[in-house]
Amino acid sequence: MAALVDQIAAGKLAPVYLLHSEQPVLVDRVLAALRDAVVAPALRAFNYDVIEGKPSATRIVAAAQTLPMMGPRRLVYVRDLAALPADEAPALLAYIAAPNPSTVLVCVTSKLDKRLKLYAQAAKAGVLHVLEAPRNPSQWIRAEADARQVRLEGRVVDRLVDAVGNDLSRLAMVLDQLALYAGDRAVTVDDVDELVADTRERSVFELTDAIGAGDLPGALAAVASLCDQRDSAIGVIAMLARHLRQLGQVHAHAGASKGELAQRVGAPPFVVDKLVAQARRYPAAHVARSTAALAAADRALKGDVTVSAPWSGAQVKTLGRPLAERVILEQLVTSIVAGAARR
Repeated sequence: MAALVDQIAAGKLAPVYLLHSEQPVLVDRVLAALRDAVVAPALRAFNYDVIEGKPSATRIVAAAQTLPMMGPRRLVYVRDLAALPADEAPALLAYIAAPNPSTVLVCVTSKLDKRLKLYAQAAKAGVLHVLEAPRNPSQWIRAEADARQVRLEGRVVDRLVDAVGNDLSRLAMVLDQLALYAGDRAVTVDDVDELVADTRERSVFELTDAIGAGDLPGALAAVASLCDQRDSAIGVIAMLARHLRQLGQVHAHAGASKGELAQRVGAPPFVVDKLVAQARRYPAAHVARSTAALAAADRALKGDVTVSAPWSGAQVKTLGRPLAERVILEQLVTSIVAGAARR
């Protein structure tokens, strides 16, 4: 994404951009760069068209073929190309093959299926840009802080990743909040805990505690809270997997002293007592099955089409990201707790 924005800022403009991302902030950055590069603010009333709602190829092409007024170029922005009827794709592809040189057409699609002719041909033409979030957002956080001239102390970046996850839109918002909160001084870990971490971590602890107690309603309520906060399901799955690994370690080292177990599971001794009680509720075989189910869900959410049951990357695309994450987390938690109830 940064390379694309740099190209646009340098004036290296393409006549057509088709954008897709699971991270709205990345799309917003590219759109802002295009607006700044293509049309001066004073001319946007004449040379900047936004196509809302259900688009049609006729409307898109007509807007793109219109000549600019009092300026060298026009910008046409299609807010969501996913709603374009399939039978209208050929007309749009014909325009992409021979675009108007005085127009920059940028289309955003909320759903991307590269098996469809429109997206397959757009990819071949080099106009499809899938904006991916970094797997580890630490460097992105540092770059955002530098852009805001915000100083971050010590482990602030790690704490933000723990507290917010990989939701770049929320990370950007949180950095703005932290900058206002800290003022001229550097942002500290305590600032993150004060403003950000508490709600998410409380929900995570509520989730693991409810699962440990075999409390399905409580666990589902915690899942709902995490989803409402727009926490990444992949991050929640990682935390659930860590919890189950700890239970697995308790089973694997049954009879060990509390101090040794604390070292094995990577938790303070006072937490070990709780984990031992939970391990009695969850047999080792069920912990292993649940861990495998978490791994399959993680792969499905990352788009792995080879995952066949009970989830697949295709199902995630069909449901849409937010709904798919909620459904998968609810099914995972229900399955884990059901194993305890049968014992």
